Amino acid sequence: MKKIFFYFLLVSFNILFAQKELKFEFDFARFNYDTTSVYLEFYYELNPNGMKVINSQNGQVSEAIVHIEMKNLSTGEFFINRNWKIQSPISDSVQKTLSGVIGYVVPAGKYSLYLKAYDSQNQNMSKTIEETVQINPFSNEKYSLSDIELSNRIKKDGTDQNSIFYKNTLEVYPNPSMFYSDQSPVLFYYAELYNLKLSNPEQQFILQRLLFNSQGKSVYKLDKHIKQNSNASVEIGLINLSKYPTDTYNLVLSLIDPATNQAYVSSKRFYFYNPTVSDSLSKIVSNANLLSSEFAVYTNEECDKLFAQSKYIASKIEIDQYKKLDSLNAKREFLFRFWKNRDSDLSTERNEFKDEYMRRVLYANENFTVAGKDGYLSDRGRVYLIYGSPDQRDFYHSESNMKPYEIWFYNDIEGGVQFIFGDISGFGNYELLHSTKRGEVNDPDWERRLRTDN
Repeated sequence: MKKIFFYFLLVSFNILFAQKELKFEFDFARFNYDTTSVYLEFYYELNPNGMKVINSQNGQVSEAIVHIEMKNLSTGEFFINRNWKIQSPISDSVQKTLSGVIGYVVPAGKYSLYLKAYDSQNQNMSKTIEETVQINPFSNEKYSLSDIELSNRIKKDGTDQNSIFYKNTLEVYPNPSMFYSDQSPVLFYYAELYNLKLSNPEQQFILQRLLFNSQGKSVYKLDKHIKQNSNASVEIGLINLSKYPTDTYNLVLSLIDPATNQAYVSSKRFYFYNPTVSDSLSKIVSNANLLSSEFAVYTNEECDKLFAQSKYIASKIEIDQYKKLDSLNAKREFLFRFWKNRDSDLSTERNEFKDEYMRRVLYANENFTVAGKDGYLSDRGRVYLIYGSPDQRDFYHSESNMKPYEIWFYNDIEGGVQFIFGDISGFGNYELLHSTKRGEVNDPDWERRLRTDN
């Protein structure tokens, strides 16, 4: 459970605390290549809104640099370690969203993936994404499905074979944001099916297309039969989401072998925002659970306090949603759902994730509160909430010609990282001066800020 908790905090932190977040989205999908490798496609989307505009040979553009590192965790060797330059042209003073795809043939293995995208003219406007990617070649001895690629549009006729989105006679325009709304409610998808000729050629497969909401309830199902005309097949389709309420959904493709009734499954999560539809059944169940929960008796001040403490793990959408709430009941319901969605073990009555997070808040307030400012708001408090208790904590409170400082060590993050906090003001408010953790403050010359003999 600790690993799940840390990973969720880490992802939330990376999304929230860039000094100014670049509107950059990223996703990937794995497809069959050969017995030792997989064809890995990276999808990206850049919204240049807020980026600086520069003059280039092609006119005015916004320019982003995308740095990707992909490292084999067994050998420590980099498979990818390079930068891409992405330019979004501006026409008629309009900045348009730019999307693209990058493909690699990747050998089998477990890889860490680190991506940082930033405005080439303002590196403070950035976004960092970290993932672990498992590359398992598709077996030739059993049926299988590729990952699902979510799409905004799939073009069948009049395709351009030189397009970066062209594959298998189609142009597939990816949706790396995995976000749909009432303004663009049609979800397109692309997947590949492999080794269909392993069984009786007269036999037909059943391909189920399923949609589950965040509570695991099936809200959509469609079956189709697939003939074994070829060993591999492309599966494309669309689903109109207009009638569904706002929620996180899971699209599932299930290839069923009728002879054994065994299913081969691929799935993809996405978020759908639809303010025009109310989920009445879920609301009834939710309200009943809310009334029996701790949140039912929260005051307005207690709601605001709890969410303020929880912002480190809230998405930008959730922060914006909470700001718009105009009633106590709405805040109670929001917090109930907020923590329910983060419960790491639904089989128990307690929410272990919330318990652990609030334990960290309590520790931060007891140990890092200074001059009436709650500890969870301090730099040390924030780091403690995100990463937990350090493996080692060294204190330097009486160094010659140096203001007090301390160093925290985390041995299991990125091969070992450290955070250095210094009491610059002399009033016990330790500020984060330097860290070797990606995405955190980085100042190798941090000691100069602590010297008293300057």
